[in-house]
Amino acid sequence: MDNLQISYPNYFLFFIVVIALLYALSLYINDKRIKENKSWLPFILGWVRFLSILGILFLLLTPLLKIFKTETEKPQIIIANDISASVKASTPEATLAKVNSDLQLLKDKLSDNYDILEFSFGEDLQFDDQDSTNQQSTNISKPLEYISDAYEDQNLGAIILTTDGIYNEGKNPIYANLQFSAPIYSIALGDTTIRTDILVKNVLHNRIVYLNDKFLIEADIQAYNSAGSKSAVSLFVVKNGQQTKLDSKGFSIDSNNFFKSFQFEIEAEQIGNVKYIISVNRVNNEISRSNNSRSVYVDVLDARQKIMVLANAPHPDIKALKSLLTINKNYEVEIAYADNAIPNVKTFDMIIMHNLPSTKNDVTNQIEIINKSKIPTLFIAGESTNLQLFNNVQNVVTINGGNNSMNSVTPVLNTDFSIFTINDQLKSKIESFVPLKSHFGDYKLGDATKVLLSQKIGSVETQFPLVAYADINNHKQAVIAGEGIWRWKLIEFLNTSANDVTKELLLKSTQYISQKDDKRQFRAFANKNNYKDNENVLFDAQLYNENYELINQPEANLAIENEDGKTFEYTFSKENNFYFIDAGRFPEGNYKFKAATAFNGKSLTASGKFSIQSIIKEQYDLTAKHDILNQLSNKFGGEIIYPQNISKIDSLIASNEDIKPILYQKAETKPLMELQWLLGIILFLLALEWFIRRYFGGY
Repeated sequence: MDNLQISYPNYFLFFIVVIALLYALSLYINDKRIKENKSWLPFILGWVRFLSILGILFLLLTPLLKIFKTETEKPQIIIANDISASVKASTPEATLAKVNSDLQLLKDKLSDNYDILEFSFGEDLQFDDQDSTNQQSTNISKPLEYISDAYEDQNLGAIILTTDGIYNEGKNPIYANLQFSAPIYSIALGDTTIRTDILVKNVLHNRIVYLNDKFLIEADIQAYNSAGSKSAVSLFVVKNGQQTKLDSKGFSIDSNNFFKSFQFEIEAEQIGNVKYIISVNRVNNEISRSNNSRSVYVDVLDARQKIMVLANAPHPDIKALKSLLTINKNYEVEIAYADNAIPNVKTFDMIIMHNLPSTKNDVTNQIEIINKSKIPTLFIAGESTNLQLFNNVQNVVTINGGNNSMNSVTPVLNTDFSIFTINDQLKSKIESFVPLKSHFGDYKLGDATKVLLSQKIGSVETQFPLVAYADINNHKQAVIAGEGIWRWKLIEFLNTSANDVTKELLLKSTQYISQKDDKRQFRAFANKNNYKDNENVLFDAQLYNENYELINQPEANLAIENEDGKTFEYTFSKENNFYFIDAGRFPEGNYKFKAATAFNGKSLTASGKFSIQSIIKEQYDLTAKHDILNQLSNKFGGEIIYPQNISKIDSLIASNEDIKPILYQKAETKPLMELQWLLGIILFLLALEWFIRRYFGGY
């Protein structure tokens, strides 16, 4: 009865037996017509009716039949094949062919008792049947970590790893965090002989530098079996497809395992993704020359912003402003005075007005040009500022009254300020700064004004702004309603030997108001500026309607142009509300791209650049690392296997008592109502009763 269950208490079984029995008795115990024919007939009919009614009542109790099944899970044998270029370069073709043939025979033998999974790896995992040995880097940890994650809770029997042990991406496989205990049988490919070679092992450099900056490129040179040879390492820059030598350094190789780093200091002289080549002269009898040079790309930006400090007259604040701003090497600061010839304001990215406009120097014409051109502006209102003109040329704050009377005010931080973040040092120290000189009067904020610092006059904290910002129609302005910043700088330096707080306040303010929002209706980007030649180049694009809502109804196209002027054309795919495309892989070089679409009768375009860097990691070191494979196999209870002994793996796995199938007992429940033969029996009993009664004249 353990295999049969009902949805009601067991005593219901007694009730249905009694009900079925009473029902059968009530039908036939006093039926004289049946008794007159045969005395035994009521007994037979009663039993038939009893059984049929009992069956129906029993089914109404929704009985469930529990069925136990035993399933066998075979051990899983996983074969991971290294298809990186180093395997092909250091292993004879005949050996590789024999390894593939022997592996196939091994799989055929194992397949009867084990589940076989096979995949390949290099820089990535590959699960298709493509026979390739050209992946340009090797990450041995990646397949082992995949197996650890995917098969941790399964019956993992053994891992067969075919590789030369050379890894140039990821961690050392011996120290990978692996959660399985299955043995690893390493089939050792490649050649462990150390052969004559010299190579550019590694290059360290800045990814991004700024125009006219000096920066370092450091090259690591490695040489094997070359003691007594002489060589030289050279640095070239590529301009318009032509190589120009920038520097060269000679050296002598004093050991058979030589390593030395060389530094080159150069100046960024051209804008864009600039290609540099580090090359080392070859030595006699070296095994490979493809690793004698290496290309790197440096993104040279002309990101400097020109800032003009336009002042009413010489003032200690002017020098303080320049010294603080030029801490950021991206700011080029020029000082001009309003009573001299004023440079063209349109040539500047930001203007700082100190004590302007003033009664002496009405520069409202210049300010009109600034406002019309939406050039970010910082106004520093001091004693010489003409408040009436000042109120007319900016929308941050209005100052009424005062008659040029000045207050000494200290700053109070507005804790609700959220336009940009400020550090804890500024928060804790700013309120202890010495006072600035600020106009006495009534201050009113503009509709879009955000206040960072308010004025504290004596011991009274006011709502009057001291430092405030506004962004109206994409034109950012700021006001410092007081002069004497030089005192902040001086006193802070005397107290702390640094100007961290004053610098933070001024540079963050400058960065905010000089930053321009991207208001383009159509934008397209490569996901990275620099790709490796084994990476797919990805693009996305965004199209906005007049309400700046993302849309992607129109078609969008992409054209990529290489250095030879050849163009590759694509059509963007649409995903959600944006555009996307995987353009695949490209050879080494610099590329330009242009995306285009049309919306509401307007042609919209976006363009950019990216570069592809060649990866030849597989050529840097062709000496097989069988010692790593031996340690890895021993760590997991396996064994290193050489190509001529692959057939041995079958017996090793068979003799391992830990590699065995797992038996699972699985319980399934099935309603008896689904058993059609049981319903057939009940119908048969009812039909039999009807037939007997009919035959003997009971109806």
